[in-house]
Amino acid sequence: MRATPVWPQVRRLAALALGSLLVAGCAGMSPTAPPAPGQLLLASPDKLHGLPDAGRNWVMSYASTTFDGANAVVVGQVALPRTPAPAGGYPVIAWANGSTGLAPQCAPSLVVNRERDAYLNAWVQQGYAVVRTDYAGWGAFGPVPDLHSRSNAENLADAVAAAHALDGVKLRPDWIAVGHSKGGGAVLWAAGLPDRSAGRYPLRAAIAIAPTGPGVLRFMDSVMRGEAVAVPALPFVSLTVMSAKAMNPAIDVQALTSPALRPHLEAMGSACLSGLFAMPPLPPGPYLKPGAAYDAMARLLAAQDASSLTMRVPVSVIQGEKDETTVTPDTTAAMVRSLCARGATVQLKQYAGQTHRSVIGASQSDAFRFARTVLDAGRPASDCP
Repeated sequence: MRATPVWPQVRRLAALALGSLLVAGCAGMSPTAPPAPGQLLLASPDKLHGLPDAGRNWVMSYASTTFDGANAVVVGQVALPRTPAPAGGYPVIAWANGSTGLAPQCAPSLVVNRERDAYLNAWVQQGYAVVRTDYAGWGAFGPVPDLHSRSNAENLADAVAAAHALDGVKLRPDWIAVGHSKGGGAVLWAAGLPDRSAGRYPLRAAIAIAPTGPGVLRFMDSVMRGEAVAVPALPFVSLTVMSAKAMNPAIDVQALTSPALRPHLEAMGSACLSGLFAMPPLPPGPYLKPGAAYDAMARLLAAQDASSLTMRVPVSVIQGEKDETTVTPDTTAAMVRSLCARGATVQLKQYAGQTHRSVIGASQSDAFRFARTVLDAGRPASDCP
């Protein structure tokens, strides 16, 4: 069943389409260069999905790039505290959202998530400006390469640059990346990119909540072997397959998947992630087939793992003890060991009894302390040996 458009979608996607025309026109019909990544294109007050305790909320479109380097327009949001900006400008956190689905109405700025919004609202209450992004691929630039971590990291950094161009906004030039799930993987990539820890808007630290990493490929391997899939992880089978297909259109989904998985794959085109959890659970597989298509997907997934990167800034990694998605305590611990071996400053905190989602709120006080230590020019303690 096709989702019925609603006015928030129409408004944002219309802005995105207009920005797309600007980029296309500059690139193809004008002698001038296309907008540079991070250039603000359009902005208006966000009266529908802003944070409730913000003094001002914007929705904006800005120039960025797709995972394969093409020009893209991305929709983002900015929220400012009610209190006046301090002398150096508001401190900035940039939020990298987790997966919400792949259908057009599932863009993060269109999805109401009370847990996420309460978390971000608390940052505003603490005096931080909050920058958010939808990532490249939504709207005119689909399909969505949901798990392409480097692209998501670049989009996030470009959103921060665009936010500095908003009228009357005074922000600190440095910023902290905060993300959950695939967004956690993205902020680790941001922390590992040398050009993001320097320049005009330098990244100071990253807070990765339940970050994707080596567990994604391990999970898909287990599905291919026919092992049981936990209900909290079920939609991620189809989402991962379709994300890989977006990154590499040559992947043959028919050769990769079994017929029993096809209804779930089809549902990805019309339902958001929350709706996919309501589908009947799959009994033990196998739902993925070994072969060339699986190998191509596996190479893409391995390339998104931040474990082999050198962290350029301090990192806080947050893990729920009861996480049953692709982000398990043991795979996160393995990723942290790999980062430590490359000289990283990493704090790893595991929260007893917390799941993939509940750990967001449970870890907030520790995230505040970590951010304040970094912004006060302190060096956070490291759990690396």
